[in-house]
Amino acid sequence: MKEFEHLPTQTVAWAVAALLMAAAPHLMAMPPWIAALILAATGWRLMAAHRRWRPPPRWLRTVLTLTAVAVVLVGLGGWGRRMATTLLCVMLAAKMMEMFRLRDLRMVAAVCFFLIATQFLFNERLIYLLYLAAGTMVAVGALVQAQRHEDARLQGLPEAPGDHRFLLRHAATMILAALPVALTLFVLFPRLAQPLWGLPEQVMDGRTGLSDSMSPGSIANLFQDESPAFRAEFENGPPPPQDRYWRGLVLWQFDGNTWRRSRMAAEQPPVPVPDGERSLDYRIQLEPHEQRWLFALDHPVGAPSESRITMDYQIIRQRPVTTLTQYQITSNPQFTDMPRLHDSVRQQALGMPPDRNPRTRDRAEALREQYPDDRDLIQAVLQWFNEEAFYYSLETTPTGRHGADEFLFDLRTGYCEHYASAFAILMRMAGIPTRVVIGYQGGDWQPGGGYLLVRQSDAHAWTEVWLEDNGWTRVDPTAAVAPDRIDHGSMSVMEGGRHLLDTDWLRQLRNRYDRLQHLWNRWILGFDADRQQRFMERLGIPDGGATALGLLMVLALSLVIGIVTLVALRGTLRERDRLMRAWRRLERRLRRAGIHRRTGETPLELLERASIAMPASARELEQLSATFARARYGQASQSDRDSFIELASRFRTSNVIEPTFQNDVQTGVS
Repeated sequence: MKEFEHLPTQTVAWAVAALLMAAAPHLMAMPPWIAALILAATGWRLMAAHRRWRPPPRWLRTVLTLTAVAVVLVGLGGWGRRMATTLLCVMLAAKMMEMFRLRDLRMVAAVCFFLIATQFLFNERLIYLLYLAAGTMVAVGALVQAQRHEDARLQGLPEAPGDHRFLLRHAATMILAALPVALTLFVLFPRLAQPLWGLPEQVMDGRTGLSDSMSPGSIANLFQDESPAFRAEFENGPPPPQDRYWRGLVLWQFDGNTWRRSRMAAEQPPVPVPDGERSLDYRIQLEPHEQRWLFALDHPVGAPSESRITMDYQIIRQRPVTTLTQYQITSNPQFTDMPRLHDSVRQQALGMPPDRNPRTRDRAEALREQYPDDRDLIQAVLQWFNEEAFYYSLETTPTGRHGADEFLFDLRTGYCEHYASAFAILMRMAGIPTRVVIGYQGGDWQPGGGYLLVRQSDAHAWTEVWLEDNGWTRVDPTAAVAPDRIDHGSMSVMEGGRHLLDTDWLRQLRNRYDRLQHLWNRWILGFDADRQQRFMERLGIPDGGATALGLLMVLALSLVIGIVTLVALRGTLRERDRLMRAWRRLERRLRRAGIHRRTGETPLELLERASIAMPASARELEQLSATFARARYGQASQSDRDSFIELASRFRTSNVIEPTFQNDVQTGVS
């Protein structure tokens, strides 16, 4: 076997385009210097095809490949899906140095299909469906172009310049033919309750969201993130904006700067939440956030599958949420959480560092002397926030050791976590048990989709105080400072939007796109084992397990493949009709040049005589003659028919040097 051959530039360009298309989202996620190396390797291969360079020596290819792999392993560190896909991209780029045989080119184009599929390990959004279609089409086009080159080489013909539109059209036809098979597999392939592989934590390319702690600025950083956090569908319409508090985590412990969860909170709830008259039934479609907690309104009646409810009514899942997760849940807002407070819980809900925030402690003691009743004290603090010069803003100044003192008496400007933290500190110093809750507040109702869209920018922090007879009661100090934040969402309190491009019409456009994404999540990504079984039941097929479903899939595939084959055979007959139509058009052009077909003359004889009459077009006519013979009378491939149709459409007659041909008698086509 030859070590290399000079592949045409166009054939190489299609393979390089397939690689770049498949690697595009991976290139944007990897370090820039690795992406630059991959682009340099593909650029070199295009230059080598254009300049007809030889491949580098084997020893040099080996050294460069091993060096690139070592640099990636050392530079990225650790092991995971991103490391694996980056390494795959680097290896394909290294393959460019030895892609000097048609077999290697085909291998690169084939691996591109797998590379495209790996992107869906990181993101399954609807926009990537366009990437899947475009990448698959270019990869198929590269394989078609490689086949055209091989056919021309085996037949001893020069490779005609390819028509990019023809190649893409041909690739699209092949993909459309495969869609019925793909649809059958999607519906009938037995779904597993869990993936074939476990998904570790922190693998989703650093996806943003709430963490398990809260410090100044941790939630404000999410304000610029407009990506969806989750979507909620309500059976009887959504609750009013002031009741849209989506409970995530409850933070008990404070070290002077950061609020954290408590190990005690992992215990079982003291009593289960009963279903009530005002209970809300809804379904959550949660985006991956790499953490174990789920979100719900106060208070969840029961935990979804594979999750549990903690003592403070958080919902904790057994595994991190690394894929789109849907769950049905009921919440009872009338439930009284812990009407009696145990001493151990009270002690934890009052814990404070003794050497922090002396001015806040003095203020708390003064308030306690003035307001012996807890409710009156809380109302006085909220009134203070509302009437004094406190401002709700992202533009905050970092605080030092006594953060609450600096915020309450000096800065007086902050985001929701600043107000929640300062209020909780003030309440605890006044002897009122308090805890901080982080989650989301609000959401945009999508009337066209019938669901509530909650974005990362809706992240919020509030507090819960324990009151006699009322138990844990929500108190949101942000509502006292900026009530529009609660009633109209986070955007209502920020002038000028999040950035220059944050306009009303762009927000409307994003909302329309999200409605499509919601349908994609619901009907495609959400088609799990349970929905597959319900679909089978609606078709009247009883539950027969994976074996029965597999047999049904085989039968359906046989039927679908048979239908596709019949359609393809009809298409082949139509291709022969296209071949003859192209031949007749070629005959008309020859007649206009004065070359008429004689009685009993075969097409090949006519083209041979035309090549004598038009020496300037002789080479082109000889190629037409050989291609037509294979396409019409031989064991023709699809590329033979396509090549003749393409050549005939480009043929233009030249001057005829023998005028006697004009007197030839025109006859019909044999």
